[in-house]
Amino acid sequence: MKKSLVILFIMAIVSVAGCTSQSNVENKIFKGDNITFEYPPDWVIANSQANDTIVAVADPKSVNPQTGYAQTVVVIQKRGLEGDFYQMYNENYATLFNNSSYQRISEGNITIGSLQALENTYIVTEGDVKKKQMAIWIQKGDEVYVILCSALASEFDKEKSNFDIILNSFKFIG
Repeated sequence: MKKSLVILFIMAIVSVAGCTSQSNVENKIFKGDNITFEYPPDWVIANSQANDTIVAVADPKSVNPQTGYAQTVVVIQKRGLEGDFYQMYNENYATLFNNSSYQRISEGNITIGSLQALENTYIVTEGDVKKKQMAIWIQKGDEVYVILCSALASEFDKEKSNFDIILNSFKFIG
């Protein structure tokens, strides 16, 4: 009986050690425009064509050679609050989902750090390319921050741990 408990204990330690071994690689840190977050060490700061972008980070291995743009990217935008936060959110997606290129997967309330946020996940079809995007909306005073995580639909779930690095470390500073 004692032998089996010792073996179970050793197996538990080995499995925990295996789960934490990836944390030895230091994540990169972005600080600017009153926000900070960590992002994967092999990702880079990227250019974004999206309006109101504070910063974009991307996996350089996901660059589409035809377009030159990364397929796996997180874009953080800041917009002025226009009226009511929930109304602004709902109007944005009412317009977006009127376009047949966009198909909602899910939406709901989530917590980012200690902040309440709205989440909307959807598929975007651009020609023969399908992307899955998850948008997190956070109100901070008179500003609305949108964290948009995007990847090819076939790759999105594989990238979730990278997106989580950013989402779990996102904070307002100053």
